[in-house]
Amino acid sequence: MLEMELHGVNLDVLTQQPVVILRDPGAKRFLPIWIGQFEATSILMELQGIKPSRPLTHDLLKSFIENLKVSIKQIVIDDLKEGTFFAKIYVKANSTDLTIDARPSDAIALAVRMKAPIFAEEGVLDEASILTEEGEDDEVKRFRSFLNSINPDDFGPGGTSGGPRG
Repeated sequence: MLEMELHGVNLDVLTQQPVVILRDPGAKRFLPIWIGQFEATSILMELQGIKPSRPLTHDLLKSFIENLKVSIKQIVIDDLKEGTFFAKIYVKANSTDLTIDARPSDAIALAVRMKAPIFAEEGVLDEASILTEEGEDDEVKRFRSFLNSINPDDFGPGGTSGGPRG
């Protein structure tokens, strides 16, 4: 099991469906999970600090949890079957540990509100994560540094680029 960070919520340009992106701490693997519009809105509102005038479903659930003196220990994206992700919410209620089945989108929306850690099972990551190139972040940093160090005169007549113009 690996702790994940919420990298963001985006819109899949092909399907026009929201997708939540989790990434491992080393940023070498990204786990995209397609979610519903309501859950995406709920996650984004919490991340952006937008408070609705009336509680949304995930806010209501948070209120129940807090008022019952229960805590969310963690959520785990624990399975993937036929393209559907599954999650568990691990709860501490007094001296009792509970495991609650949940959709990943709801579990993530709750985790964001409760500041609970998000994990993914290695098997899920092996099957569904997208690997980034090792050192890709370093390459991007070097390229940005290069872009910041050049100026337009480098590409004009008498510039230092020496390449074809065009």
